[in-house]
Amino acid sequence: MEKISEIYTGAANGSFEVGQLLFEEGDFRLYLTLDELGRNDSLLLIRKSEVKQLVDQSEYLTEISRRRELLKQKGLADPFDLSAKVRQLKPDQAVESFLSILPGQVVYFGLVGNDYQQWGYLEDLSDGKFSFIDYSTVKYQNFTGEVDFGQIRRLAAFSGEWIMDNPELKEAQTGNAAADGFHEVHFKADDSFAVGQLLCEENDYSLYLTVDEVGRNDSLMLVNKKAVDEVVDQSAYLQDITRCHRQLLEKSLADPFEICDKAKQITQVADFWRLATGQVVSFAKDAWDEPNFGLLKDKEGDALTLAQYPSRKYDTFAGQVNLTDVDYLEAFGGELIFESTINNKS
Repeated sequence: MEKISEIYTGAANGSFEVGQLLFEEGDFRLYLTLDELGRNDSLLLIRKSEVKQLVDQSEYLTEISRRRELLKQKGLADPFDLSAKVRQLKPDQAVESFLSILPGQVVYFGLVGNDYQQWGYLEDLSDGKFSFIDYSTVKYQNFTGEVDFGQIRRLAAFSGEWIMDNPELKEAQTGNAAADGFHEVHFKADDSFAVGQLLCEENDYSLYLTVDEVGRNDSLMLVNKKAVDEVVDQSAYLQDITRCHRQLLEKSLADPFEICDKAKQITQVADFWRLATGQVVSFAKDAWDEPNFGLLKDKEGDALTLAQYPSRKYDTFAGQVNLTDVDYLEAFGGELIFESTINNKS
């Protein structure tokens, strides 16, 4: 089994990344990072001095390894074929071979002495200098100019989000974003918003099939209309998500957890509750709060009864919640599906 580690870089919030060490050379380490589901996420070049702690034994890592094995069985562990990039790396020239495949890519990087990170489209790398040029994006404020390689403390590339933001993939622009029925659902609690296709509405609630930042089907989300500031059906961001979603559909990558099969069974909100009962769901009483996870046991009127279940990732919720107090509730996202499999095996 691959050895993976929690990689701590001294962030104030104690956050970490999960990755598999590919190479160590000079002042640098090169990792294949994984996302929260265990999928290949990016190639990360990081200075050794940036790594404050490595943990290779934890319940979280055990859970990520379990998820990764399940994804491999379903052919979902490497959706953007990062393995092909790894095969291009030369063990005796790890850093140089990694840098050689970066030109023409959108990368995410941080500089020595700066806590923040930024995006840029890398046009050229020569004489130890990165040359970033301006590119059209509706998601980022991108960096332009030159950076010495010696200034780089960390650099990540080839994540699905950045691959889809590559200008070469954006040449064929879509027309009207509303053609695919996507909406931005903006919450009153903060500046965040969800993106999804409206499935049905009933009284104070709307049910959406949401998509993630890449354009993949993400979850079924029941939204309390009282928590919504506005719903937008025309924006540059929606046009870009539509483009991404269509390109992923062509590659059969748009619906990895077959949420469309659930969506097709829904014509009214009652159908959602029928499907979600017995599943792990997440909910938030304020859109900006961290979500609570629990096993949905029953719904009677507006009273939701949730039970705890064994989880290696979350403190789970047990008890009753009044639906009218909830801003949103999600079911059937990839993360929630994996949490449900834990419960079903317990």
